[in-house]
Amino acid sequence: MQNNDSKQSIFIITGMHRSGTSLTASLLQSAGVDIGKRLMPAGAGNVKGYFENLNFTEFHENILLSQGISKAGWTVEKQIKVPEQFLGRAKLLVQENSSRKIWGWKDPRTTLFLNYWADLIPQANFLLIYRAPWEVIDSLYRRRNVGDEGFDFNPNFALEIWLNYNQEVLRFYEQFSERCLLISIYSIAHDPSFLIQAIKDKFGIPLNYPDSDIYDDSLLNTQSYNLHRPALIKHYFPQVWELYQELNAKAVTPEALSSSLVPELPPLPPYEAWVLQDWLDLRRLEKESFKLQTQLEQSHEELDRNRSQLQQTLQQNQAEQERSHVELAQSQSQLQQTQSQLQQTQSQLQQTQSQLQQTQSQLQQTQSQLQQTQSQLQQVLVELEQSKTLILAMESSKFWKMRIAWFWLKQVFGVTENSKQSFNRLLSRAKKLLYLLKNKGLKYTITRLSRKVYLKLDDGSANIEVLPETYQGWLQKNFPRESDLRKMAETVEVFTNKPVISIIMPVFNTAERFLREAIESVLTQVYPYWELCIADDASTQPHVRAVLEEYRAKDSRIKVAFREQNGHIAQASNSAIELATGEFLSLLDHDDLLTPDALYEVALLLNRHPEADMIYSDEDKVDEHNQFCLPFFKPDWCPDSFLSRMYTCHLGTYRRSLVTEIGGFRVGYEGSQDYDLVLRVTEKTEKIFHIPKILYHWRVHPESASSGAEAKPYAYIAAEKALTDALSRRGEKGVISGTPGYMGLYVTRYKIENHKLVSIIIPTKDLGETLNKCLKSIFEKSVYPKYEVIVIDNGSTEDHTTKVINFWETHEPSRFRCYKLDIPFNFSKINNYAVTQAKGEYILLLNNDIEVVTPDWIDAMVEQAQRPSIGAVGGLLLYPDNSIQHAGIVLGIGGVASHSHKKLPSIYPGYGGQVITINNYSAITGACLMCRREVYERVGGFEEKLAVAYNDVDFCLKLVEKGYRNIYLPHVVLYHHESKSRGHEDTPEKLARLAKEAEYMQTKWSKILKDDPCYNPNLTRSSDDYRINI
Repeated sequence: MQNNDSKQSIFIITGMHRSGTSLTASLLQSAGVDIGKRLMPAGAGNVKGYFENLNFTEFHENILLSQGISKAGWTVEKQIKVPEQFLGRAKLLVQENSSRKIWGWKDPRTTLFLNYWADLIPQANFLLIYRAPWEVIDSLYRRRNVGDEGFDFNPNFALEIWLNYNQEVLRFYEQFSERCLLISIYSIAHDPSFLIQAIKDKFGIPLNYPDSDIYDDSLLNTQSYNLHRPALIKHYFPQVWELYQELNAKAVTPEALSSSLVPELPPLPPYEAWVLQDWLDLRRLEKESFKLQTQLEQSHEELDRNRSQLQQTLQQNQAEQERSHVELAQSQSQLQQTQSQLQQTQSQLQQTQSQLQQTQSQLQQTQSQLQQTQSQLQQVLVELEQSKTLILAMESSKFWKMRIAWFWLKQVFGVTENSKQSFNRLLSRAKKLLYLLKNKGLKYTITRLSRKVYLKLDDGSANIEVLPETYQGWLQKNFPRESDLRKMAETVEVFTNKPVISIIMPVFNTAERFLREAIESVLTQVYPYWELCIADDASTQPHVRAVLEEYRAKDSRIKVAFREQNGHIAQASNSAIELATGEFLSLLDHDDLLTPDALYEVALLLNRHPEADMIYSDEDKVDEHNQFCLPFFKPDWCPDSFLSRMYTCHLGTYRRSLVTEIGGFRVGYEGSQDYDLVLRVTEKTEKIFHIPKILYHWRVHPESASSGAEAKPYAYIAAEKALTDALSRRGEKGVISGTPGYMGLYVTRYKIENHKLVSIIIPTKDLGETLNKCLKSIFEKSVYPKYEVIVIDNGSTEDHTTKVINFWETHEPSRFRCYKLDIPFNFSKINNYAVTQAKGEYILLLNNDIEVVTPDWIDAMVEQAQRPSIGAVGGLLLYPDNSIQHAGIVLGIGGVASHSHKKLPSIYPGYGGQVITINNYSAITGACLMCRREVYERVGGFEEKLAVAYNDVDFCLKLVEKGYRNIYLPHVVLYHHESKSRGHEDTPEKLARLAKEAEYMQTKWSKILKDDPCYNPNLTRSSDDYRINI
């Protein structure tokens, strides 16, 4: 690359690690050479600093890592080939320094790429630094950096690396001697001005002489001259010795040093023929000795502190003893007073006995009144029960169901109170609905209506619509105020970690207003350490280029690349990534908005969790009038929920090195390129964090993806392709299918590898007809080939129940058996006992009032339960009126837990489509729960202290504690013939038991009950319908 400025001077400083390149770079920096602004800080290995330009260092490290070589450059390979995709980045590094007259960089890894940089920068001058091999390996053994552990097992490898690096130095010097200055670090250390004079003599470039105090003799450890290390090298590694001699012969050297670079070698007696392993062990023991000395000093300090504290305690005890003597004297005085009072009390007692007789008479009257009150209370209880029955009848009536449907339709069609406009909108849509009914039929109309409900709320967003005034009220409480932003700006200054965040924005023909607002939302960020990397994908509208040029000139943190050909969003995004230098990448669409605290919250999390590789936040929509609406409050990372929808989406932040490792965005997945990216990122890391705050406003307008599934239908085809690829990469055989009527939602069905025996366990007591309906549905509808049914009879007394059990023992002798367990009812004990009698590899707990609906219910549950990562598997349980009884359990609601979406119509897709898709929940109901036997036994089964309530929740949380994921399946559908009024704890005994079991849960699981990772803290804990927490 030829720079336009012919007077520009470039110095590339390199050589083997620990050879003095840092010292050389510091001297050149003092002499006026610009070696970079973003330098590696000082460390234990280099107390004065490494003087390495991190932009070039990271460039070399990424090349090495891409070829399976350690990023330190520990290799014996020569002239490592640089892949083509790194060329653009290399040119950009040079271009970034094009305005500097004298510049350069230092990095020992450059030695592995000398010809690459010589071709790329023809005018560059190379300073090739070398040092005696015994001092280099001694320095490596001493410093013990991360990555140096390989020398523990192969100490000779350090010499092999020295040999490889310096062979490359000598080869390159002989090839390009006119562009190279070969010099030993001893020549530089002897007289730093010699280096400046040598550069002037060799290249004709005058530099300032460095400060006299910049060099410290202690920085270059040459103690190994006084030992037998050189003799050891010459005797055992003659090739290394000869290369060092050849370097000395060809290097530029002051006359005063020419005869002293190679020490006089003492004789090497046989008993002193050490091996390098002894050398390494000696250095390791020296370091351990220093560590122990430090610990000893700390122990002495701790002993002094303890002695001081003991003295203080002794003084306190003495003072306490003196106070006790005073208090004893006071007590004796009080005792005398008490004796006097006792005499008075005896006199009062006689008076009290007289009053007691009067009180007993009054008590008899009170008892009579109490009997009358109890009689009245009994009458009230009777009337209360009648009222409950009446309410249940009302809720079961057609009118009540129509009322529920009316409120649901109001939300679907956007009807608000006192709104003539909303009424007219409803009237118009009602006419369209009648037209569809008349011309297309009922089934078509329901499908269209359900689909429209979902699309109105968008893929992955809340399907329980939040009223605008409700969300506005939430924003007033939670959106950062100006005073909050000022405090955030002050907090940034005390961050220990201030990573540069590169915001990636592909642009194509964006409306000017939306484009400006998107860029302005970045400029107003509280966190200042960002760069905006924009790639224009060959826009045809002229205002786009003008706007981008305007903002690039306004702020140096804005970088713009103009693509010559349109490559669609994946290629455009990759072009933007090529501009990035930040440690992390955040994705921003060209018409969306960041909240002013967005990058601050990301940086705050990175200071708390520097290990994070992926971060995502909550989001909402912003309409054409910049009104915020439709918030989507997300769960923490739930891998199986993610396979059902792309829910992490905005704001997404990713470690740049990880994105580079997986190859960035893939062409052919446009519209779902971010879904595909996250699927691949999460296969490389588990360090995924969620910020439960609205940090991103997704623009809603007719052409945006957020306006509905019909805006970009190709995106959903690409999503299915990305999901299918993910299963293939992960070695999981399965099929991805879309959810009918709900584009953007997917269901994964896995192949059953081995149809192992499933043991279905059903506790029962009496209720013979209910049990028979359950068993009949199992045996007549289930299609899974290998299962057994175990009924545990917990003290039945009804004859009909006995007849039912006898019937199935006769008709299904190989698949049905019954055991009697006459103990006080304890759901946990019953199931634990049943598992000991079961033969199956899979345990399926089932209530006796369950009725099977879907024939492949067992198959679907086994598909998931066979996966090693899965704990408990549950399904969709419906009341007989087709309303939802169970679709997963949310923690914290009502104090402990509650079923999600309970009592809502089964046609309702749920919040974010959760009812109709596979999702992770912290717990699922024990009314229908499957897991592998090994999993059940590993956590000790059900907790028998929880006889009735919460034992299934406790079991599921024990699974979560062991690292398993619990999962809900919408395609496993069963009826649960449990009355909706069942479960009221209306006796003192039941209330006491419930309170005790709730207290057990709140004590044992307090942390997760307060913050369910499968829920969101911005959603209510007072009901189970996912409404916003105001």
